[in-house]
Amino acid sequence: MSRTSDSLQYTLLKRVMPKIRNNKTSTSYKKHIKNFAKWAKEHGYKKPDQITKDVIQEYEQHLEGSPKGYSPATIHAYLSPVCSAADVNMEEIRKPKRTAGSIIRGRRRNTDGQGDSRNRQGDRQERNPKYTRLVSLQRVIGIRRAELARLTGADLVERGHSLYVRVIKGKGGKNQMQYVLPQDEQIVREIFDGVDPDQKVFSKEEMNNTINLHGMRAQHGRDCYQHYMSLITTKQGAADNLRQTLLRRWEAGHERLRESDPKAWERQKARFTADCDDRPYRLRGENLSKAQALGLPEEYCRLALMCVSVFHLSHWRLDVTVTNYIIG
Repeated sequence: MSRTSDSLQYTLLKRVMPKIRNNKTSTSYKKHIKNFAKWAKEHGYKKPDQITKDVIQEYEQHLEGSPKGYSPATIHAYLSPVCSAADVNMEEIRKPKRTAGSIIRGRRRNTDGQGDSRNRQGDRQERNPKYTRLVSLQRVIGIRRAELARLTGADLVERGHSLYVRVIKGKGGKNQMQYVLPQDEQIVREIFDGVDPDQKVFSKEEMNNTINLHGMRAQHGRDCYQHYMSLITTKQGAADNLRQTLLRRWEAGHERLRESDPKAWERQKARFTADCDDRPYRLRGENLSKAQALGLPEEYCRLALMCVSVFHLSHWRLDVTVTNYIIG
């Protein structure tokens, strides 16, 4: 990184870095700001006040026309730190839309819905006894690879009659509590059994693999959806109890907003409550086409989706949960 205090790269980084709490995000932002600053210098933009919406739009066109064939998600990732540093709303920049068809990563399934056969080494490692503990836990908590690597014996938490796996500094640098389904509690307890509070649950050797852990995260999301659907349709009062629990979790996570902007807090609370109502969540566009190709349902229960999103994926948004996990 340039050490010149008045350089474009230095100034943009100085503006954006205080907003970042996650090391992985920090590394990514530094890289993307550096690439943008290099492009900007080559095109005559050397001062921070020159980085306007139009200049960022010009950079977007450069990315979109690159022979490297950047995906919509990659273009979005490259633009995000630049927009943040320049105080430009990302929504004001025209860019390719990130759709279900463009999102692949580790969640891709074959048309028969049965995993991804391209990762042969990962498939072999998944069946290797060396990774049995890792695979067994991931199938019932479904967190990210980096989060698995950070787990310690102290991260198994009991609250009342419920069991949770605590994730420290998850996506966005936030802590989260992964609810363990009752039928999975024994598996989780056995894996944490004998692990000291300050000891890592998994060794570096166990984490050194190419197993499709994100695919297991997606499958766990689908399994959890079926769990909540069964609960809602068979147990009287379950839907109301779930809505109350979701709302308490939402309110606990938005205390700062309530204090700083009560009106915005009320608006967001109303939107969240509406997302948990009885209206079916109907698929449209690429999501609908993808579901039809895979033989999946074309509509889902909003409440069950929100339970999966909040309690297990920590996304809080139905569209993300559906696109990336339920049909991803």
